[in-house]
Amino acid sequence: MFRVLLRIALLSLRRRLSRSLLVIAMIAMSLWGLLFMEGLYDGMTEQVIDNAIRSDSGDLSLFAREYRLDPGLERLLAEPAEIGRFLDEDSRVRSHVSRLRQDGLIATAHYSRNAVIYGVDLGAEDRHGRLASYLDAGAYDFGDKGRGALLGARLATKMKVTVGQKIVVSAQNSANDVSALSLRVVGILKTNNMALDENAVFIEMNKARELLMVPEGVSQLSVLLYNKEKVAAVQQGLRVRFPELDVLGWDELYPALRQGREMMEIFNLITSLLVFCVAGLGIFGVMLVSVLERLREFGIMLAIGTTFREIRTMVFVESFILGFSGYGGGVLLGGLTLLYFYNFGLDLTMFSAGLDAFGMDAITYALIRPSYFFTALAAVSVATLVSVLLPLRILKKARPIEAINKI
Repeated sequence: MFRVLLRIALLSLRRRLSRSLLVIAMIAMSLWGLLFMEGLYDGMTEQVIDNAIRSDSGDLSLFAREYRLDPGLERLLAEPAEIGRFLDEDSRVRSHVSRLRQDGLIATAHYSRNAVIYGVDLGAEDRHGRLASYLDAGAYDFGDKGRGALLGARLATKMKVTVGQKIVVSAQNSANDVSALSLRVVGILKTNNMALDENAVFIEMNKARELLMVPEGVSQLSVLLYNKEKVAAVQQGLRVRFPELDVLGWDELYPALRQGREMMEIFNLITSLLVFCVAGLGIFGVMLVSVLERLREFGIMLAIGTTFREIRTMVFVESFILGFSGYGGGVLLGGLTLLYFYNFGLDLTMFSAGLDAFGMDAITYALIRPSYFFTALAAVSVATLVSVLLPLRILKKARPIEAINKI
């Protein structure tokens, strides 16, 4: 019997082909827009987070107790080698790197500005977070004598310095005296991590130790994992093994980015609800008109022995054909669009100045997540189901069998 009802439903939709195709196209285009926006906006958010993780925080960062509240050279990780050995034995850890950090001053002949001086190992930084990929100008190298410096892009712009120019960095050392060091700018980094681009001066680790009079110890130990889902477990293990340290996740170091991700999840929920409304209203309009137009037809079917339950099944079949046809078209268009921008990215170079202000890349790569398609399927399914309830109620109250006599 279901096959007969299915054939009747298909014939009914075929009789109103233009109307049916219009609803299918409306649902498909709504889903296409939903999938594209979700993938693109999530891609933007994840790129900003990835830049912060790679260039600074890692998935986890280790600091001496209360260093984040009052950073100073008297609060350093005293035994980074021991921590490093512990991390090397953990198969979940992909890489880790140590940094020496101190607030200071950068100056040229004409300008001076507050800066954050980072003593780093460039080779280790590149293996850890591919820091060399952020090179915007110059060379990723401190030179043979280690007297080079890498500057954040915004800091270089504000200081009006270019590659090859001399700068002087100064900071308070461990003896509470001010030390200074003359360096030459060898490269400019554009990480799209605003905290680094606006303030960071990267210098060779040994030069930083000489400047700050710190023979051992580091300010931060950044850790990257193979699996992001293991962050909480590794964090708990480190806290148990090193209870005297602060072990912080990237979301604790960058709460604004965490909030941005949460806001994007809310945005995706709202857009899914909008698609639910569009799909539901479209199918509701078609099915309501269809039911009212076919009252006499339904009356004849009831008169020859068709049950109201079978008619109700037929109406549901028609609505689900419309809904899932629109879903299939939307998923196909949206999936192909996301696949293209996942591989090639969306070039927003013309808006690069505005994007830089928010720490976003000029080329944005979309994400493809199964949840996009499952959420869309749920929205269309619920919208399809709900949209035919009122037309069926109207059909039942109208007593279609009485419409046979109304000629």
